[in-house]
Amino acid sequence: MELIRGIHNLKKKFFHSIVTIGNFDGIHLGHQKIFSSACEIRKKNNIPIILILFEPQPLEFLKIKPLPKRLTILREKIKYLSLWKINYILCIKFNSFFASLSPEDFIINILINKLCMRFIIIGDDFRFGSKRHGNISLLENIGKKNNFQVIKIASMNYLNIKISSTNIRNALSNDNIVLANKLLGRSFSLSGTVIHGNAIGRLLGYPTANISLNNNCALNNGVYAITAHVPKNKNLIGIANIGVKLYQEKKKRILEVHLFNINLNLYEKKIEIIFHKKIRNEKIFSSLEKLKNQISRDIIKVKIYFKKYSNFIKK
Repeated sequence: MELIRGIHNLKKKFFHSIVTIGNFDGIHLGHQKIFSSACEIRKKNNIPIILILFEPQPLEFLKIKPLPKRLTILREKIKYLSLWKINYILCIKFNSFFASLSPEDFIINILINKLCMRFIIIGDDFRFGSKRHGNISLLENIGKKNNFQVIKIASMNYLNIKISSTNIRNALSNDNIVLANKLLGRSFSLSGTVIHGNAIGRLLGYPTANISLNNNCALNNGVYAITAHVPKNKNLIGIANIGVKLYQEKKKRILEVHLFNINLNLYEKKIEIIFHKKIRNEKIFSSLEKLKNQISRDIIKVKIYFKKYSNFIKK
């Protein structure tokens, strides 16, 4: 898989290609259905898959409120996409030029002239171009004249709930991690590099690994039952808190993770935190002693949870 950052870095001459376009936020089951279809077409036609995504996501650039919370940052998207052996990821910087680009110009100048598209695989609600005026009918009409085929992938449902990034965000905003995981087809997780914190956790006897979060992270603040993938150690059980902390003289959302029965130096290491259940909302404590007592009670709840649902932890 090759990551191409920007159209100006398209050095390779494509003779034919399979194209799919989207935000692909979350890489959920609906997205995976698109990738599966693309892989089948690649197998039959022996031509590469080019996946196009934009950073920032268009709504983020346009600052249309409320901004949708992020399920996956670019690094996480690339990690999940690598499992599908996508040949090329074309990551285009979304800016005022693309915001004003007509759907026709996007199809002709980029998809046809630069990528020599022969197949485009999209969801049945796909819209694109300036003011989202581009749609499937336009693609099909231009495709008839320019020798490319439009393949529509029908939306998927789980218990009459459409599988979409929006509904996954809604599930997380309601602290329904189980539903979010069903729509994703995997457990929701966050990854990042461990940074130095204020050492209060260590002072209380519960040392934490701290990860700085994007303020647009989809999870609510609060305490969670988690497992962690850390270098050379997988499926470690622990507890995590998401909240606003003072970090380098600025208030930031911080993910604090305490792992049970293990003492590791994780500073500057990248770890992945998998979320299973929210234990409680964020609280403010009047003393460190009250905070320590609450942490002790939270840990008991997490251990009871994992004892009941031990199938989460693969030996």
